[in-house]
Amino acid sequence: MKHFFKNIRRLLGKNWISLLIFEFLYRIFFHELVTRTARAAVNFSLDRQGYSYMTEENYIEFVSYPLTIVLIVLGILMVLLLLLFEIHALLGCMEASWQKRRISVPGMICAGVVGSVRFVRRKPAAWPLIVAGSLPCLLLQAMYGLITGMKLLQITAIKIFEAFPNLVVPGLLAVALILLSILFCFSLPFRMLMEESERMTCQRVTERIGSSWKERFQRLGKLFGEFFLLQLILLGVLFFIYLISHVLIVLYVLIAGDPQALVSSVLVYTDGAKSVLRGLAAGLGISATLLYFYLFFAETSREGYRIERRRKKTPSRLRRILAGRVVAVSLTVLLAATEGVYLIYVVQREHPGATASAGYISVSAHRGGARKAPENTLSALQYAISSKSDFAEIDVQETEDGEVVLMHDSNLKRTTGLNANIWTLTYAEIRQLDAGVRFNKSFLGEKIPTLEEAIEAARGKIQLNIEVKYNGHNANIVRKVVRIIEEEDFVENCVLTSMNYKFLEQAKELNPEIRTGYTMNMTYGNLENMDGADFFSVKYTYITESFVERVHALGKEVYAWTLNYQGDIQRMVNCEVDNIITDDPELVRQVILGETNRSPGFLELMKYALK
Repeated sequence: MKHFFKNIRRLLGKNWISLLIFEFLYRIFFHELVTRTARAAVNFSLDRQGYSYMTEENYIEFVSYPLTIVLIVLGILMVLLLLLFEIHALLGCMEASWQKRRISVPGMICAGVVGSVRFVRRKPAAWPLIVAGSLPCLLLQAMYGLITGMKLLQITAIKIFEAFPNLVVPGLLAVALILLSILFCFSLPFRMLMEESERMTCQRVTERIGSSWKERFQRLGKLFGEFFLLQLILLGVLFFIYLISHVLIVLYVLIAGDPQALVSSVLVYTDGAKSVLRGLAAGLGISATLLYFYLFFAETSREGYRIERRRKKTPSRLRRILAGRVVAVSLTVLLAATEGVYLIYVVQREHPGATASAGYISVSAHRGGARKAPENTLSALQYAISSKSDFAEIDVQETEDGEVVLMHDSNLKRTTGLNANIWTLTYAEIRQLDAGVRFNKSFLGEKIPTLEEAIEAARGKIQLNIEVKYNGHNANIVRKVVRIIEEEDFVENCVLTSMNYKFLEQAKELNPEIRTGYTMNMTYGNLENMDGADFFSVKYTYITESFVERVHALGKEVYAWTLNYQGDIQRMVNCEVDNIITDDPELVRQVILGETNRSPGFLELMKYALK
């Protein structure tokens, strides 16, 4: 490892500024191009399938649709091509430094373009496999940020892990994939920079590792150890930058921020800092990892290296122009200014200033009031009423004999202890169950109420948000719920929500006066054609200021669920949502009214920043 750090000065001494500027500009370009292309592709495929939005309900159907598969393949090829360009640009910078030559940012761009074109021409079928084989290794530091930074990747990762009963199998597969990718990357500079056959490449790498099997095994052990030590060092550097940046943000907010909006300011600034750190992790990880493998390559015999290029003694006219100091500096400044103007435009358009909501924000007690009483019971409704909530959010399902009762899970084990699905039991059997003792012994004997009983308990005291659950055994539940609402004369005092959009359409057909809300986990897709929903009930992690503005522009509302943390509640207030669903209605009301601690100290703000 000492040898590695000793040679870093030689590789970065002349061109570290060019490498730094290139990675900074390219990270912004890469992120914006990939995320916006992915968003456009998702919307295009959703539109062709007749969906307005992608939800957990239609996710599998969406990703298995032929057009989606084609777009995914094209998207992967685009990402691989972008990474191929970046690899050649960085290797070009390292080559120039090894040969004690200066290279500018435009020169790195030229090296990336020329190298990528030559490589694709030499290996038209193999280049995607070669780049893909290096991804787990090169993006090791950036993988977490990439997944958490893109909602579609995040949901896909969750779905993949949910397919396994435990994390052992996917964990072992991930470790094996990373180890194979590291082993493969030792040959990456040879493949990219030396125009030789695969057989000659493998021979050079093998000779570089060792002549005998014992020597190779020992050498590989040392190389793997050095590689993982380098990754730990990078991780430590990134964590240090993460911690320092958040400390500086908190100090800045305490010194120069609005005393009435300290928490929200910290949340807004740290969200931006996390986005920057994701790009930093990608740039630093790829550059340092490639640097390690290039040093392994640089000390190898280069007999026959780039024979074709040696014949061409004079550089091309374009390279001579780009090599000029004035042209190089001018082009670099132009690139930086263009991206700077673009970023200012994006920030102003998508991240308006964080200001408190001037409108009224209503409060919904989650599952009736699950914080202080057993969920979806009459006791929970009483707590929701006593906490001055505007709504009590309840879940309804259907028994075997067609009775509509309050229940969130399809299986009753979690709330009552009976391992049975609700559609297999009659209402009489369900009335024998105890819905309170598992919550607290003081609620011994609490019954599972019917929707009619819940409406009667709420009448004149609180409105109801009735979420209709879909379990595959309740095709007629919407008709029954609407009939009950009409018979109880409760249309003006409730809203009906569901994750099943067809349920909302059915409700609107039966009674257009009932207000309906579409419950969603994601915010991908178009809102304009969703006439079956009067508002959107969205998981708070997917809600942004721009999303709320889009919904409000359509004359509809945004309900945010489920919030129990002061910082998250404050962010939703700043986003100007219309309703907050929570297990702690009293805390939400305090935040809305400004009755919480609005002048927290350094340590409390750091808790918000690091959450």
